[in-house]
Amino acid sequence: MAASLAERLLDDVRQRHPRSLQGVEEARAVWPERFDATAEMFLGWALEGLGETAIPRLVDAFVGFTFEVNRAQVLYEEDGRYMHSTFEECERQFYSQDEFMGDYLWGIYLTNFLWVHHFEICLFYRDRYLSRLPSDAQLVEIAPGHGGWGVWALSQLESARLDGFDLSPRSIQIAGNVAAAAGVGDRSTYTQCDALRLDERGAGAADGCVCCFLAEHLEEPQRLIAAVRQQLKPGGCGFLTAALTAAQVDHIYEFRRESEVVLMCEENGLRVVETFSGQPRRTLPNARFLPRSMALIVTPRRNEIW
Repeated sequence: MAASLAERLLDDVRQRHPRSLQGVEEARAVWPERFDATAEMFLGWALEGLGETAIPRLVDAFVGFTFEVNRAQVLYEEDGRYMHSTFEECERQFYSQDEFMGDYLWGIYLTNFLWVHHFEICLFYRDRYLSRLPSDAQLVEIAPGHGGWGVWALSQLESARLDGFDLSPRSIQIAGNVAAAAGVGDRSTYTQCDALRLDERGAGAADGCVCCFLAEHLEEPQRLIAAVRQQLKPGGCGFLTAALTAAQVDHIYEFRRESEVVLMCEENGLRVVETFSGQPRRTLPNARFLPRSMALIVTPRRNEIW
């Protein structure tokens, strides 16, 4: 009997990157059956798009990305601040570099289920968010990155359609390839543009708006919150994620408390319906900063007085 894709991935990590195995096993232990199903889905799309060399390529990207995140967190503990402070710096050094962006996006792609706190967010997304959307939902994805979040929605909602907007041409390419590999390419469109400038689309057209791990990359994340609010029609539902005191080479906005993210949503026209905040199982000894990932389900706020 052929090994599952999850087993093949674990074997690859075990043989070539044994130091990374503990973290992967911690993620799988959260819910083994659902971990395997999620891995099968994400890895299946990757193999369809990249071919049989996809698993070692993705594992290498994941290990490299995780190493850089850990290094950034060590520097953050020492300096008390993130490495960069402007989007312009990050765009010049990272987002405009095609080779960097390829490994970067595929590394993040695997963190969705190989980092325990990201896997928990995946389960929250599947169980608590997607179940709120109609099967024919009109979806907007702001900064799809690797495209996995929006493609997951399309794979669950049989008549849904998605418009994705991202500044990175590499992201547009990878997200489109993932959608095609998942068989939902005919229901998705990806456009290269500044996703915070979507005024031409008009307001209130989307049943759902997904934006994962972008807020901390912006100097003014409140503009992102306002953009999500603008895209949702009355009764629509958005899914946002943010990193808190979690360093990365291209993180520039430092959220320190979950309440900051909630308040930013409330001040920009959104009501927070549900939240989830997770953390790694292991952190630096005597750390001052606890890295966390937070997910929020939001809906447009009416004109009531709070």
